[in-house]
Amino acid sequence: MIEAHLLDQIPLFSGTTPKDLERVAWLTLEVECEKGNFLFREGDKADYLYILLSGLVQLTARGPEGQQTVIEILYPGDSFILAAVITHKRFLMSAEVVKKARVLKIPADELIELIRHGGDFGLNMMSTLSAQFRTMVRQVKNQRLRTTAQRVAAFLLDLAYDQGRGENRITLPHSKKLLAALLGMSQEGLSRTFTALKEQGVEIDHNQVHIESIIKLRRFCGFSNKLDATDRINPKD
Repeated sequence: MIEAHLLDQIPLFSGTTPKDLERVAWLTLEVECEKGNFLFREGDKADYLYILLSGLVQLTARGPEGQQTVIEILYPGDSFILAAVITHKRFLMSAEVVKKARVLKIPADELIELIRHGGDFGLNMMSTLSAQFRTMVRQVKNQRLRTTAQRVAAFLLDLAYDQGRGENRITLPHSKKLLAALLGMSQEGLSRTFTALKEQGVEIDHNQVHIESIIKLRRFCGFSNKLDATDRINPKD
């Protein structure tokens, strides 16, 4: 059991009645997980919805020969994996803690009961699923329509808008090893790409990035802050 006010601060539960919040809170567990722990593994039954309160979690998948790829990095406030939970399917990815985390575990049956009640919670659920679907579409577009250098450039521009509404100086949020895995390349490949991007005015110093011209880099990779920027940003232009 947790305090209901913890749920009230999470966008997914915005507008949920106090009575429903109390019922969900009664069945929700808060757990602390160390780096390297798995919350669930690919193929496990989706019996709980997970919500990250602090720390970082990576969603990964493995190929037929055991190779692993990072699908997504999750941040505080993110819920996962909603689609599997509400359809009683198995998880298609594993969730591994990469920075000590506090996580809420909410029983799937309780969430489905809330959906049956209707109201704001059902709309919030649809909004969350929509955002996750849009993220997946962006990933597919990046993989199929951009070169490696263009994908990395688009990632840096997304960070620029996220951290400072298009500022020229940004901070890489993760180690280069984790960034490389997220972008689907080796560390060596990422380093070579950073070197190649110097021609586009990008300078990397440890975890600090300076972009000489946001406009030039946008033209290089065809970046649109309306279409490519994450939904956390909500760009006005």
